[in-house]
Amino acid sequence: MRRSSCALLLLPLLQGCTGWFFSGESWIDRTRPAVLVETTGGVEFGAATEFGVLTLGRTATEGPCRVHYFLGPTPMVDDGTLVATGSEGFKARAEIDLKTQMVRVLDRSPANQDELLVMWTPDGKTTQTVAVRLAQNPATEGDALEHPGQELPPGACLLRLGPDQAVQFVGLVSGKATELDSGRQYYVFAGVDRLRELLAVPSLHPQDLAPKYRPDDITVMKPVKK
Repeated sequence: MRRSSCALLLLPLLQGCTGWFFSGESWIDRTRPAVLVETTGGVEFGAATEFGVLTLGRTATEGPCRVHYFLGPTPMVDDGTLVATGSEGFKARAEIDLKTQMVRVLDRSPANQDELLVMWTPDGKTTQTVAVRLAQNPATEGDALEHPGQELPPGACLLRLGPDQAVQFVGLVSGKATELDSGRQYYVFAGVDRLRELLAVPSLHPQDLAPKYRPDDITVMKPVKK
């Protein structure tokens, strides 16, 4: 009887906490890849991509960190380590034990007809999104966005919204630019070209792995430090 009572009490909790995991839906929720990373130098925004949790590395490129991210609709927090990538665009990668949303990267440069949005999480619990479009001025070259009428924070992730509402990673907002003659403002971003630069940095593969036993009873395999 005691076991039955416990099961009845736990059932509503399980339905509320794990409904996304056991809902029977065949798709994986990757609609919120925005992350917030606490570093030894401050706080910055980034994105959980198929190539890792990427940041601009404005506050730190190495050392301990804490990553706030979303697993499906659920806010998560995990401690990790920042690793310098050797790239000038995405200078740091935050490595944590647990899996993130790992949003796919757009395999081409964005086009004018693409539906783009910028997303970031100001507190690790909610997200903010702003619709944007590529800079239309013929005199403007490079990865630039028209000013959307509100401020965009550095490190916010630029995403392409597909027809099925799935998002693809395009880049990270890196700063604001002003046209000298007209005073017109734009936002620039580290885009696909910078990502190719990151992927061109050689890395050791394969790596020897060893088990890591976490305090929460989760065991993960981590590369052996040499």
